[in-house]
Amino acid sequence: MNFILRNRIALLFAGSFVILLLALFWPEAKKSGELQKYYTRPADQLVAISYQGEMQLGDKQKVSVAYDILKEENVLKPKEPVYRIEVRELNTTDKSLMARVADLSKLKRFYASSLVKTIVLDWAAPDYYFLLPYESAITEAKETEYGFKNCPNQLKLQFKADTKEFCIGAASQGDTRRYLLDRQKNQIVIGPDYTVRRLLNNIFAQREQSLHPYGNEGIDTVDLKVSPVLLEKYPLLREKTGGTLKLRMLVKDEGNRKINVWHVEKLLSIKPSHAAEYAQLLQAMRINALLAIDAPAPNAALADIAKSVGLGIKVLPAIEGSVSVKQTDKQDTLVSRYAFFAPDTKPPGGMALQQDKTLVRPRDTFVLSSFNAGYITADLYPRMLAILQKIENDLREAQKAGEEQKAKKEKKAKESPQPSVPAR
Repeated sequence: MNFILRNRIALLFAGSFVILLLALFWPEAKKSGELQKYYTRPADQLVAISYQGEMQLGDKQKVSVAYDILKEENVLKPKEPVYRIEVRELNTTDKSLMARVADLSKLKRFYASSLVKTIVLDWAAPDYYFLLPYESAITEAKETEYGFKNCPNQLKLQFKADTKEFCIGAASQGDTRRYLLDRQKNQIVIGPDYTVRRLLNNIFAQREQSLHPYGNEGIDTVDLKVSPVLLEKYPLLREKTGGTLKLRMLVKDEGNRKINVWHVEKLLSIKPSHAAEYAQLLQAMRINALLAIDAPAPNAALADIAKSVGLGIKVLPAIEGSVSVKQTDKQDTLVSRYAFFAPDTKPPGGMALQQDKTLVRPRDTFVLSSFNAGYITADLYPRMLAILQKIENDLREAQKAGEEQKAKKEKKAKESPQPSVPAR
């Protein structure tokens, strides 16, 4: 007590200072109508999103759909999951859409693009403007106004710990806001329309267009096999390798930074820049026109995948191979297989494309991978052939340098004085 009395001035000053700091940095309470969080969960806790209701397809035309967005482990970066889309149902009564729906109905499983990660973030921590109580005695007119009558659009969020269910209602205020009914809390949530709009837009347009959905970080092995027909253009490549190459990436430490260096295993005569050019072309490649077929099993053989799109066993790819991750104590981890066909090789007609209004040109190249099938633009296949020609030139230069060195050694041996043989 005596201490408090003796130091009351200092204590009052310290208390005032703490109160001032709290006043300055304490977050201001959100006012009604301001955008704020309805709840907040870590995105990795949301393992599945299930939607059933109407979806936009074509030019603002609607179909009925039921699909799931499922979390799946990323074999390259476990902390950054990938998402798989499984379509359970697709129907329409619109005669103008029946043919298109019939094509897409065959598609049940594919891997999602990065936009789906935005959908996951939206619903792991959704925003809202207003909350209203939902009364059991609400009039039918209000039910219709809110869009809750018979709950035509249903959303289910499966977290690791629990489940949340919403009835998605009508848009309001010029389509900028959306009514949601939280079924567990019996509460109307008025939130931004864009979070719902991403669910209602064409989910078939959200297929990942890369050769695989896992990203490129960690991939350090690319296998490459050139077909016998194409190999005729590269005689040294055929002689030295039989058309089979293995590209490896090493991390080179250069002081303050580390750089990735690609090389061809057991062939140091091939320039690292040419190995890197091929690997980087694969990593950046996008399949612009995807076929509406299910994603194959990741470990499926290329011949089986080709058969699924109607290509016979005698139709060989011009270039095929795989991308994987090297393991020191066990077999390499396969990420994806791939195959590129010559521009004049196409699957039989009648196979639908997944995206609407997609154009396939005559010289576009047909591509398969463990996750996708479709067409890349016509300029990419010639780039691959140009890389093979660079590798052929590297082998030719190395052979020429070896021959010149051998000739110099032979010339030097001839010019050097021969040791005299003593007379007997």
